[in-house]
Amino acid sequence: MERLSQVSLANVLQLTTTPSERRLPDEELTQLALLVRQMHQRYPSQDLTDSLEGYLWDFEQLALKYSLPKVTAALAALRIRPGQSFFPRPDEVAGEIERQDDERGRAAELAKAERKRASDIEEFWKWAPEWMQVTGYDEAELLSRFPSYRGTKPEAA
Repeated sequence: MERLSQVSLANVLQLTTTPSERRLPDEELTQLALLVRQMHQRYPSQDLTDSLEGYLWDFEQLALKYSLPKVTAALAALRIRPGQSFFPRPDEVAGEIERQDDERGRAAELAKAERKRASDIEEFWKWAPEWMQVTGYDEAELLSRFPSYRGTKPEAA
């Protein structure tokens, strides 16, 4: 077997091409281009002819990072935002996406807390009769010891 020279080995290990750039699928890119064109028409006083291609590339990168539906929702929100008199910059769109994500996260946390509270109330009122029987105390005493459960007793069916 022949020995490889140091130069040959260096040539073999050298990268000959640059890594391919991540791109949206053609269908999504077409949707994004249409959306950007529609947004551009919404701001006729702003000449974006030279920068529209750059905006499209930036929005494509945002779609790759977050998703096309999130970019679309952010652009839709910015279109009707009071005071939005200029074509939204990519950093504004990214900020809106993150704001919407935060809002969805808070809504999910709130829903989870509401479900937990409902579960806690249900468990409390299952446990309460046994506690009252064992201790000999009435419901008024129970609720004085656990005031956060006042007004939560389910109606008798």
